[in-house]
Amino acid sequence: MNRLTFLKLFFAFGVFSLFLTSCGDDVDNPIDTTTPPSVKLNEALGYITEDSDVALGESFSVYLSAAKGSNPMYTLTILEDGEKIDITTDRISFDGSVGVANPLLLLQDRVNAFEQRITIKAHPTIEAKTYEFLVTDDKGHSSKVSLIINVVGTRVNTLEGQLLNQSGPAGQGGLDLDTGASTGTLSTNPSSKEAEIRDEGIVDVLNDQTWKQQISGMNGSEIKYIKKGQNGISENFSFDDVLFKEQIVALWGNGVAFTNKSTDGQRDVSEKVQAGDIFIVKNGEKYYLLYTADVVVTTENNNDYYLFDVKL
Repeated sequence: MNRLTFLKLFFAFGVFSLFLTSCGDDVDNPIDTTTPPSVKLNEALGYITEDSDVALGESFSVYLSAAKGSNPMYTLTILEDGEKIDITTDRISFDGSVGVANPLLLLQDRVNAFEQRITIKAHPTIEAKTYEFLVTDDKGHSSKVSLIINVVGTRVNTLEGQLLNQSGPAGQGGLDLDTGASTGTLSTNPSSKEAEIRDEGIVDVLNDQTWKQQISGMNGSEIKYIKKGQNGISENFSFDDVLFKEQIVALWGNGVAFTNKSTDGQRDVSEKVQAGDIFIVKNGEKYYLLYTADVVVTTENNNDYYLFDVKL
């Protein structure tokens, strides 16, 4: 065999080897031509199809439809920030009925195509979370649609109120937390009916005119402390971070009750109020959050007062 013939045979053998190797790769790594399920959100009155704001404590609804791809569909799973929503919390309903499972098993003709009206009670915190609706077929292929739900609340109103020493001039010692107006504390004074809190005055008119520097509720109001690091309140709690009325309502259960009594034993009263103290007040269905911005003590008269920042 001459050298030229040998080179031709060697080249041909090399090409054939590459062909065999290529064929082997195709067998070992076949191209996946599976079509996953298709899923979408339909437009309909009362149903959302895009990122939305939802009020705290409220629900949102979607109208979902899906169709199989190469394989029958198997499950529908609803996720919140990547985690399955616990079905036992009763936050999910399907077509008006409380959900029985998550993932929801797809049966009968629903393995081929289905429409599902879903209502979800949004998360109970004022923030945005991603909700995903994941449809998986019986071979593990899946498709999903997602929404960002931003839970919002009702913005607080803010005001400044000055609560005067009750033992000062007549007609003072109470504070209307709805307006910030100073009121009286006696039932004979019409303004007294508008007050939610009152000052406790001095120790003794005749013998000790030291200002008690204590407050209590009026006209059915209850007052508690909000104390950092106590009763479920974070060490990092900030009055400034409370932006929504719903946050104030939620704080009531974390309040610390007063343990002192007024001189006549008729009212729960605070400790000696200091600048920086935070209080929460409940009067009927109304809630107020108070930050003690300043406490001004006078030594020659009863013109003492507290300055409160109020959120309501």
